[in-house]
Amino acid sequence: MPLSDKDAVKKASAELLERVEATMDGVDWPSFLNLAVLLTQAKRTFVTGAGRSGLVARMFGMRLMHAGLIAYIPGETITPAAAAGDLLVAISCTGATGYTDYLTTRARDLGAKVVVITSVGDSPLAVTGDEVVLVPTTAEDIVLRAAVFEHATSLCLDAVFNVLSARLKVDAEAFRSRHANLE
Repeated sequence: MPLSDKDAVKKASAELLERVEATMDGVDWPSFLNLAVLLTQAKRTFVTGAGRSGLVARMFGMRLMHAGLIAYIPGETITPAAAAGDLLVAISCTGATGYTDYLTTRARDLGAKVVVITSVGDSPLAVTGDEVVLVPTTAEDIVLRAAVFEHATSLCLDAVFNVLSARLKVDAEAFRSRHANLE
C-alpha cells in the first residue's frame, strides 16, 4: 500500500535528518574550532558560496555581524575591497563551483586568508584554500547530498557562532542591539 502524502513527507524528513546527523558525526570539529579562532583574528570576514551554499554563507555572515564581527558578502554593492588581514570563508558542496573558485583565487591574490568549507577535500576549491573544513557527505544522490551538506554546514556554522558568542561575551542585549530592526 503506497504511503499517504503526509506519511511520505514525514518519512523523507526523517531520512534527511538521519543523513544530516550521520554527516555531523563525521565532521572534523577541530577544523571548525580553528575557524572560530581565525574569525576573531581577521580584520574583516567575507563569506561566499553559490546557490544554496550561498544562502548558508549569507546566514553565517549575518551571524558574524550579530557576534559583533565585521562581515561582508562579495558582490553586494556595499562590500569593500579585500586585503591582507582579511578572511574569506567559501562554501561549496562539490568544491567545483566556478564563481566560488574565482573568488577564493582572487582573495588569495589580494592577500586574504581563505577557508574552504566543502565535502570534497581534493576539489579545485579545496586546493586554493589555506584551510579546508570538511563536511563529509556521500554521493548516493547528488540532490540529497547537497541538501545534507547545506543543512549540516548551516548547523556547524551556528555552532561556531555559539562558540564565538561565548568567547566574545555576546549577551542577549548585545545580540538584540545588532539584530535587524527595519523590518
